[in-house]
Amino acid sequence: MGEGSLNERLQHLAERAGVPYIDDKKVTSHSWRAGANTDMVKHGVPLAARNKAGRWADGSRTAELVYDRPHGLGTDDPLSKVPVHGGPAHAAVTRARAEDTRDSAPNAGDH
Repeated sequence: MGEGSLNERLQHLAERAGVPYIDDKKVTSHSWRAGANTDMVKHGVPLAARNKAGRWADGSRTAELVYDRPHGLGTDDPLSKVPVHGGPAHAAVTRARAEDTRDSAPNAGDH
């Protein structure tokens, strides 16, 4: 991938999904970083730990001033339309995991 390819691909997919902007901010690859930080805020992770996880400097307030984006609280989540579980891909993964589990399980007669 070339420089900027990931960002361009994400913006293309966000456009196709009908959510090129969230809270008047264009969806970019930094949106993933903001999402992780915002989830940590929601679950009470202190700023110092978020700085470490996000590779921001000790004492930086970037995580809380720039990357805390609690959009859509109490409203329709635009990402709810993205299938996370279900569909043919999920079924294929479930089957593969089940087969892997069977293959790695010890046989009853091996004791």
